[in-house]
Amino acid sequence: MMPTVILTRPKAQSESFAAELRAGWDGPPVDIIVSPLIEIVSVKVTCPAPDAVIFTSANGVSASGQFGLPQGLNAWCVGPKTAKLAHDAGFDPIVGPGDADGLVADVIAARPKGKLAHIRGMHARGDISIRLNAAGITCADVVAYDQKALALTPEAKSTIAAQNTVIFPLFSPRSATILNDKGPFVAPTLVIALSEAVKSAVSPNISRQITVADRPDGSAMLAAVLEMLRAQIGRS
Repeated sequence: MMPTVILTRPKAQSESFAAELRAGWDGPPVDIIVSPLIEIVSVKVTCPAPDAVIFTSANGVSASGQFGLPQGLNAWCVGPKTAKLAHDAGFDPIVGPGDADGLVADVIAARPKGKLAHIRGMHARGDISIRLNAAGITCADVVAYDQKALALTPEAKSTIAAQNTVIFPLFSPRSATILNDKGPFVAPTLVIALSEAVKSAVSPNISRQITVADRPDGSAMLAAVLEMLRAQIGRS
């Protein structure tokens, strides 16, 4: 049997990834289960008027709508997908390399003038504002949403308790941390991590086989899932 792919991102993002996966897959039928482990919940907060903003996720772009920021404001974006969303929201995006460390390095190298604001979720890694302020770049930390933990759906629970192989593409350390508390994981479980930071958050109780995507972006994650599915055909 082909593995089951369980997608744990917020519902809209999981459904979008599922559509891309189905479009890119030309092998035997694969079951895809959408079981979000995170619900994005807005947090009412003020944002000091910035000269530029930093977005490390699509959710940050969405959350920025509550602040009434001016059109055309520069937006340092972690990667191309976030940059596209920022552009569509009226920002002037600066595209980063796909990870928080690289984005911090880019901002420090550019040394932008004025005040920055990192619009982020309650659960975030990278200490972006702390590192920028330490480098002499003024950056406010604006926590504009929470990533509320959710339970696995009944279908996902029954799948991980069965014998067929399961593939979990994990896009954030937060998702990995939440997944660690689910189970029992009876099914052989394969994890594809967006980055080394995500990999390090995965408990060995879930999986001892973890693949890290070539790049920390959605296209590389899609390619990794497709490659893993093709590899499973060879083993079946």
